[in-house]
Amino acid sequence: MSGPYSQRFSAFMPFIFKWEGGYDNDPDDPGGETKFGIDKRSHPNIDIRSLTREGAMEIYWCSYWVRYGCEWLAEPVGEVFFNACVNCGAARAQALLEAAPIPHTAGGFLDAQEAFYRRLADARPALRKYLKGWLNRTADLRRWASR
Repeated sequence: MSGPYSQRFSAFMPFIFKWEGGYDNDPDDPGGETKFGIDKRSHPNIDIRSLTREGAMEIYWCSYWVRYGCEWLAEPVGEVFFNACVNCGAARAQALLEAAPIPHTAGGFLDAQEAFYRRLADARPALRKYLKGWLNRTADLRRWASR
């Protein structure tokens, strides 16, 4: 991976790319058109269909990792927080971080995130089809964080 990225960010990006695949334009996805997890709603000036993996990394680095101080959160809380920024938005990720038990732990944060996903699926039936994937992702992140 090229770019002016920190070792920590670069080491975590394979996890993100494992779960954030290629191009998708699911009408039930609130983010709309998406590629590598970069969505049109959050990034209206990006040509999503033409986005490259390196372009996605640059967006993740500038718009998420650096902007929200992931590097300065304890490891692996910074990675767990970053994953939530990617998967459910920075505002929701911040609310989840604030709801997690103090001291903030990866497990406490992921418990709050899973509870959010369950509430969301209950409140918005069209999103229920994503619940199993969301929970699989958080389970995978728990394994990653405990390595």
